[in-house]
Amino acid sequence: MTKKIFNEGIDFHDIPERNNNKDVYANFKEKLESVQTFPEIYVFKFILTGGVDKIKELREILPEDKFIETPSKTGKYIAVTVKKWMQDADAVVDIYKKVGEIKGIMML
Repeated sequence: MTKKIFNEGIDFHDIPERNNNKDVYANFKEKLESVQTFPEIYVFKFILTGGVDKIKELREILPEDKFIETPSKTGKYIAVTVKKWMQDADAVVDIYKKVGEIKGIMML
């Protein structure tokens, strides 16, 4: 049995920065469609600063999903992993766009 590597071929550099004024998500969507087959489980990974308030904001976007939270050794950051059944790349991009509005979050 071959182990599936989630989000294989997508690098964090492929996620657009929020201050770029062109449609930077188009490139990410294209790359995502080239390495993922939908529908399937997509693994979202985030690094949060700002503690509980930021997790609450993230939960507003992904309210029904299980969060795997891993605090850093110093407690300054929390890594959050969310596995979610996604229908297509557009749905993934929509979530990244919403999460991108949260200050103090890094999308991986």
